[in-house]
Amino acid sequence: MARTSQSWGLRTLKIGFMSLVGLSVAFPVYWMVITSFKPNSEIYQRNPTFYPQAPTLDAYVALMTPHGTRAPFVATMGNSLIAAVGSTLVSVIIGIFAAYALTRLRFRGREAFSGLIFGCYVFPGILMFIPIYLMFQWLGILDTFFGLIISYQIFGIPFATWMLRSYFATIPASLEDSARIDGCNRLQSIIYVTLPLAAPGIAAATIFTFTAAWNEFLFAQVLLQKPQYQTAQVALYSLLNGDSVAWNQLMGGSVLVSLPVIVLFFAAQRYIGSGLTAGAVK
Repeated sequence: MARTSQSWGLRTLKIGFMSLVGLSVAFPVYWMVITSFKPNSEIYQRNPTFYPQAPTLDAYVALMTPHGTRAPFVATMGNSLIAAVGSTLVSVIIGIFAAYALTRLRFRGREAFSGLIFGCYVFPGILMFIPIYLMFQWLGILDTFFGLIISYQIFGIPFATWMLRSYFATIPASLEDSARIDGCNRLQSIIYVTLPLAAPGIAAATIFTFTAAWNEFLFAQVLLQKPQYQTAQVALYSLLNGDSVAWNQLMGGSVLVSLPVIVLFFAAQRYIGSGLTAGAVK
């Protein structure tokens, strides 16, 4: 009986702790959403309200309306989408072949090269702002999506390669050997055997690479100066300029920016778990 009471008490403690953790995570999101539907008069009143007393879409209407040199927020989200999708495609495609080479091919310096890739991933990209800016200026690719996508490869390719390398290591090389015995060349064995088996890892790498590019701010702020190329994250930052902040617009923009990532994670959450844990079990 005492053991049952102790077990029940421990379970209650765990549930209470997890509830507090969940509440601490969910409440900021809830506050962001309700603030986006509040008028400014309600936001700045002395006593805060935990739900909109006079819900309005004024913040979203203002975001979608051009203002001076500021483009509609949906246009900046389109710019972010172009940069994120382009960066993800380049990073994942190169990462697939780089990871395959590191796990299947035998060459001198392979382990050192793997360590170098990891070093590139953890190296702060902010330290390369000046040389990247000068190089892009010399090449004439400042204020272009092409230049921004290239800059994102600083963290995109090392991350995708490192993540996929762990996943490819769990796939037996004997399966490719069997395919080559049946008449496939190496490229065909990769396409028809290895890639289908590595689909969860590729999906996880794609999602995390896309999310990193979608949320990136510093490179977009430095390399894209023209308003028509502004990304959503830079547009959000521009709402903070000035003496007064339109908090409902800022929260509304944050909601809109969060939606694509939330939808993507829910749509592919089963791939994320298997893709992240595959490298730990062999």
